[in-house]
Amino acid sequence: MVFILVRQNRLLTLVGRLLVQHQLFTHLLSGRLILAPIILSDKDEALDIGTGAANIGAWLCDARTHLPESVQLYGIDIESTPLPALQYSLSQCAPLSRLRDLPTVLLRLLILAYTREEWHRCIEEMYRVLIPGGYAQLIEVGPEWISGPKTAAHLLFMDEFLANKGMLMRCGVYIMDMMKVAGFLDVKCEEVVIKLGVWAGEGGIQGRDAGIGAWKGMRDSVMKEGGFGRFTSTEDFEKAADEVAEEWDNLEGSYMTMRAFYGRKPL
Repeated sequence: MVFILVRQNRLLTLVGRLLVQHQLFTHLLSGRLILAPIILSDKDEALDIGTGAANIGAWLCDARTHLPESVQLYGIDIESTPLPALQYSLSQCAPLSRLRDLPTVLLRLLILAYTREEWHRCIEEMYRVLIPGGYAQLIEVGPEWISGPKTAAHLLFMDEFLANKGMLMRCGVYIMDMMKVAGFLDVKCEEVVIKLGVWAGEGGIQGRDAGIGAWKGMRDSVMKEGGFGRFTSTEDFEKAADEVAEEWDNLEGSYMTMRAFYGRKPL
């Protein structure tokens, strides 16, 4: 599926939106692709979970230009796509039965992919495939989206809709504890603020498009449930998302948070 967003007479496909999103999030993290205190060299390996066929493996491609050629990069996703790294096509993160003894495992932006139980299993699998002393890194948006009443109403709907499926809209609240339960040590969390709306310039526009684009990506799932008692048509859903975007544009100070977690497997 491809979603089209119109801005300044340009069409941003899902591919373009996710690439811009990757660039924005990397910028907010001060250009760091790996936050954990580890240096990959020689024939080390790194695994990217949720590489994303749609965004042509943005993290992998970016990492390839920053890491030594001897470092082996791997990506897994529910879809496969040609990339300069070995690809696996899996239905879920767990189990990663063919992978083990990795120095670094990374996971990003799977907030709309896992149930609570699947989050636990995925983090346990990340722990299992790491070498002793290796690091896992997870990056997720939330748990805060701060703006006006339209945003609050849409968030309430999202919380209820995802909870009905056993999923966690605010998974960033729980990831640190999940990592500790799985056995990780020295678990750290870094939080950044993503400004939303035209009032914040180009970065605010990028943040707005990333957030609204992800929400619009839920449209078909919501409508398969009959609109979940709130939306009567796809146009109704799109209109609600557009009204949230307009609120972000007009209400200075609108923002969401993003959290990056990393932890070490004991020696």
